[in-house]
Amino acid sequence: MTTRIGHKKATVGFALAFLATGCVTAEVLQMDQVVRPERSPNSIVVFREEPQRPYTVIATIDTRGETVFDGSDDLRRRLIIEAAQIGGDAVILSPESTESNLILLPTGFLISSDRKELSGKVIVFSR
Repeated sequence: MTTRIGHKKATVGFALAFLATGCVTAEVLQMDQVVRPERSPNSIVVFREEPQRPYTVIATIDTRGETVFDGSDDLRRRLIIEAAQIGGDAVILSPESTESNLILLPTGFLISSDRKELSGKVIVFSR
């Protein structure tokens, strides 16, 4: 019996962890065909404005929260991971936006569902 309770706790813990991180989708549009080595997400620099150093845009990335639980940090984290996977040096973030939808429930009530969206340009600095 103790094993079953432990198993249930682990399953509930996993489900809560999944809900906390949500599901963020990313669409990557690469601007060139150069294969760059993957980088650590921790090495990606994030800008809110154009950097002063010369750079080249290698991709754009659009991220979107698929649930109302997906927050700005989730979108930003996914964008950085994608930029690191294609070998970017940095990301220039666009302003965050929110898509609002009305959902009609079977009970006849309308509820609002807001999903966040975040885009960015992946860049490499000129050497």
